[in-house]
Amino acid sequence: MKPLNVLIKASGANIEVVLKGRGSYRGKLIRADGYMNMMLKGAKEYDHDGLIASYGDVFIRGNNVMYVTIEPQTPAPGE
Repeated sequence: MKPLNVLIKASGANIEVVLKGRGSYRGKLIRADGYMNMMLKGAKEYDHDGLIASYGDVFIRGNNVMYVTIEPQTPAPGE
C-alpha cells in the first residue's frame, strides 16, 4: 500500500505532522487529499520548547510537511 493511501485511510486517527523547519501540529485527522493537504480538528501547535497554541480546526498545506506520524506513541514536546 502506498504511503499516501495509508494517510488518507487514517481519517479519524490522531496524528502528528512535523513541518519543514517550523515545529509540529498534533490533532485528529479529518481529511487528507492527494497533495497531502490535511485538515486537523482540535489541533495543537508545538515547537521544541513545548506548546505554542491550541486551535479548533487547522488546514496544513502538503508542501510544508516533512513527515506524518499516525497515532504517535511519544508525548508532545514539553508534556
